[in-house]
Amino acid sequence: MYFLKKLKWLMLACILTSMSAQVSAHVLKNTTAQVILRDGQVEVKVLTNAEHLISALQSEQAWLMGDIDKLMPTNLSAEQQEEFVKNALKQKTSLRVNQQVIVFERVAFTTSNNEAHDLEIVFQAKHTFTTVDELAISFPKSLSAVHASFVKPQYKLLGAGDTAKIKF
Repeated sequence: MYFLKKLKWLMLACILTSMSAQVSAHVLKNTTAQVILRDGQVEVKVLTNAEHLISALQSEQAWLMGDIDKLMPTNLSAEQQEEFVKNALKQKTSLRVNQQVIVFERVAFTTSNNEAHDLEIVFQAKHTFTTVDELAISFPKSLSAVHASFVKPQYKLLGAGDTAKIKF
C-alpha cells in the first residue's frame, strides 16, 4: 500500500515536470519591437522571423490586398533580398514625434540567435525636439502583430557612494 502511494506521487511529479518543461519551451513567435527614445534620436529594434517576413513580402495575396506595395522577386541574391526588405520596411514603418513625421535615416540588419526571431532590424531616426510629449509608430502588415515596448532612458552620473533617485 505504501509503495503504491509513493508510486502515485512519483508519477504525478513526473507528469508535472514534463508539463512544466513543455511550458518553459514555449517561445513567443510574434514579432517584437523596442522603441527607445533618447535626446535627439529614436531607435527601433525589431526582432522577427526572416522566413515569415520574406514569405509575406512574396505573397501575391498581400500585394492584391494592398498590404505590400511591391512583390519581392524570388530570384534575388541574399544582398538584393536584404536591400529589398530594408526598403519595404523603411517605406511602410511610420514614426511621428510630437505629431511630426520623422524619417528613418538608417536601417541595419543583424542575425539573431533567438530561436523564434532570427532577424534583428534596427531603425534609427533623429529629431530636434527638446521635450517629447507624444510618439506614434506603426509597422507594416508584413511583420504581422508586433509586441512593442517603449523606453525613455534617464541618465544620471553617480559619484562614488551616491544614490540615484528616479521618478517615473
